[in-house]
Amino acid sequence: MRRTATAAVAVLAASLAGTAAIPAAAKATPAGIQETVVQSGLNTPRHLVLTRAGLVVTEAGTGGPVGTSNCATGPATEGAGTSPYCTGPTGDIFTIPSRGPIIPVLSSLPSVIEVAIQEVTGPSAIAYGHGQEAVTIDDFLVNPDGSNNLLPKPFASAFGTLRLISGGKTRVVDIAAFAAAHPQPPSSLGTVPGETPWDSDPYDVVAYRGGWAVADAGANDLLYVSATGRVSILARFPAVAEQVPAGVLGNPTPITVEAQAVPTSVAIGPDRALYVSLLRGVPSDPGTAYIYRVVPGQQPVIWARGLTTVTAIAFDRQGRLLATEFNTGGLLSPPTVPGALVRISDNGQTVTTLPVPGLFQPTGLAVSADGTVYVSNYGDSTTASSQPGEIVKITGLP
Repeated sequence: MRRTATAAVAVLAASLAGTAAIPAAAKATPAGIQETVVQSGLNTPRHLVLTRAGLVVTEAGTGGPVGTSNCATGPATEGAGTSPYCTGPTGDIFTIPSRGPIIPVLSSLPSVIEVAIQEVTGPSAIAYGHGQEAVTIDDFLVNPDGSNNLLPKPFASAFGTLRLISGGKTRVVDIAAFAAAHPQPPSSLGTVPGETPWDSDPYDVVAYRGGWAVADAGANDLLYVSATGRVSILARFPAVAEQVPAGVLGNPTPITVEAQAVPTSVAIGPDRALYVSLLRGVPSDPGTAYIYRVVPGQQPVIWARGLTTVTAIAFDRQGRLLATEFNTGGLLSPPTVPGALVRISDNGQTVTTLPVPGLFQPTGLAVSADGTVYVSNYGDSTTASSQPGEIVKITGLP
């Protein structure tokens, strides 16, 4: 995944004469449904998880300042040319309790910003299980051997990893190295220019069967990491044919490409199977994102269709799957097009958009036992933006 979400929006923005900034939410919430911002002023909030202590939020951070020791130059994800990629210890994980102040969980985590388009990546998710905390850290500038060109070392070696933390000790599982040793076949790599078969972006994690299931958005696969750190592939998700409008990739006329799957979230269903959401890479036509059902040892199956740019999923107590859509117009739509919260029937056949206005670039989702929904809103924004990231609490859904 060549940073498909931000790159695609940026390409479109460059082709327009003055695309508007991401709007602040102008909400007209239906009667009975209440939206409350429970935490604002966040830096690129990603996945959410509920624990007994409260709602745990992962922030990718802000990267680092432009400097000589912490910045590397690499290919820009928006068109031709290069960009500085600057790292810093600005990633953060914290808990929002039901009462009282914020509780720090992990701080000073690795974060990196692509300066040219102000895209940030870093810690993307945390999961709990087996007496451990498991944290995924996304990657940039990945090399064919799974290393990266980010600076400084060894700090930058943390990108592209799963970190298992227990008792003050950390075991590092190198997800990017595994992806390099198991490069993508053409069936999942697709045909969008610039994609590489060794790319890796570990983006979500959940405790599963004594180990961990990890969604790698760059490698287009779902991995299993055992208790000892051994990595294996549970499923690889294929690319699909889509048409790219003229001018998006420098093409003078519309062309057909194979668009990558880009798995973004994994959840355990009531049937104990794994459910995996897809963002769908450029051009990310509306309705082309899927939810896969994965059972180890069996072929993955498409469980739900007709979604758009899915970034996070979570089951409610009735066994219905909820999902956030990053942009309802697809990745080529401007950031003024809203995202959405949708609910999928328990057989995967019906997708219903819920009446929740004011969602823009949502990137995280959690559902409590009483049906309260939490969403990471403005998930690609930092406090330097006109609309920083925030966590929205939603109650009263039908």
